[in-house]
Amino acid sequence: MAHAAALVFCPDEVGAFPRAAAAYGLRELARRAGVPAQLFRTWRIEFESKGSISVFVQPGTRKRIQFPQISRRSWTEIREGVFRTSIAKWMQVPSAMRGLVTDLKIPFSSSQRDDVGPLFLPIQHDCIQCPVDLPASIALTLGRFEETLPGPRDQHGRFSSFSSVAWRDGFLHRPLVDEYGLALEQALAHLLPGWRPAEKRLRVKLGHDVDDIGIPFRLRSSLAHTLRRGRPLATLCDLAALGLGRKTAYQTLLDEIVQLSLDRGLDSAVYWKASTPSPFDTGYELTDERNLAMRSAFQSHGVEMGVHPSYHTFNSIPNLRAEISNLREWLGQFELGGRQDYLRWTPETWVLWESLGMAYDASVGYADHIGFRAGTSYPYKPWLFSQDREANLLEIPLHAMDTTLLHYMKLDPDQALLRLSDLVARCRAVGGVFTLLWHHTNLMESRQATVYRQLLDQLAGSDAFDWRAHSYGAN
Repeated sequence: MAHAAALVFCPDEVGAFPRAAAAYGLRELARRAGVPAQLFRTWRIEFESKGSISVFVQPGTRKRIQFPQISRRSWTEIREGVFRTSIAKWMQVPSAMRGLVTDLKIPFSSSQRDDVGPLFLPIQHDCIQCPVDLPASIALTLGRFEETLPGPRDQHGRFSSFSSVAWRDGFLHRPLVDEYGLALEQALAHLLPGWRPAEKRLRVKLGHDVDDIGIPFRLRSSLAHTLRRGRPLATLCDLAALGLGRKTAYQTLLDEIVQLSLDRGLDSAVYWKASTPSPFDTGYELTDERNLAMRSAFQSHGVEMGVHPSYHTFNSIPNLRAEISNLREWLGQFELGGRQDYLRWTPETWVLWESLGMAYDASVGYADHIGFRAGTSYPYKPWLFSQDREANLLEIPLHAMDTTLLHYMKLDPDQALLRLSDLVARCRAVGGVFTLLWHHTNLMESRQATVYRQLLDQLAGSDAFDWRAHSYGAN
């Protein structure tokens, strides 16, 4: 761990929460507090025999933050699916969070109490105490531990938002882990009066999954442009594409959705498929001359392109390997990121993607509800509980998808825009990355197109998230 603080502890005790996972959680907490890597490397973390974690934050002094270590009993209960959520108070509600939150919630809490008081409480001039094992809670949240346990899945094998502790306890709409970073920032300012956190600013990452490009031609789909969507020109466009080799309606919309971002100074990514036809995949030909021309045009404008593995790559490494290999060859690039089709994902997907040398995954968002599935708006390398280590893969969590808002949640356009604006505000308050999946095909629907354009107008000029430059200090 290149940016690790000094660790002072004995090997894990049988039945205890992994100390390496707790140290990982602490590092992710410090990153969200704006602690630069250089400072974090000077910290010393002591796992003490009396059941506490002391984090010394200034060399040569006793200035420290203390956390209780999660007990064996609590860790056993968590592994059995018994999750407690505690409520804590701020030292002072940060100005950036006013109007958004009044308290802090801690899932997978090590405390038996519902209300634990201040999350960080000065008890001496050089010591601040936290009433819960916050590093363990962070590791469990970011590592999606609850999704490693047996439980109900939907018809696509997906873990539903309505099965999550975040939905049960009412905090799916909050980037909890990032909020803890603001709370730690206050605690450090108390211990280190001259310290100033790194600047926090909103970044934006837009993604477009290319599920359908209008090739191969399907008369039923083309007629639907007129009969269901009221777009006769789109039907004519498809017919012209069939007979004259022009772009299909969906190819034109892909051009349009990318241009919408470029016009507003925003960054977007296009995720392509390399699948064969199936009930869930159109099986379009990447080698079609029009697709090749679009690929070249996007590359010339610096538009990121990645992979959108098909429906049947879920938990299938042979299928996943074949499609990624084909797309690497087609794009002429090895280092790629992408997103699973239908958001069919489990924590083991991280292991599969890592094994194939993928740079990042962007699948960790719910299909049936918007929000912060991993409790964060910060891209991060997840903790793999199945292997007791940090993944060599970046996760860029997904916060909202067009079909989630307008089909699963059945929101009208005004409601959808309001909910999206709230997510943006929460990402902005913690200095996170707002991520959104919008399908180019849905620009065909006027109500969806209106919501998307209005949101882009709000985001215009926002910084992009550069995953290639990601490191501890790059948030």
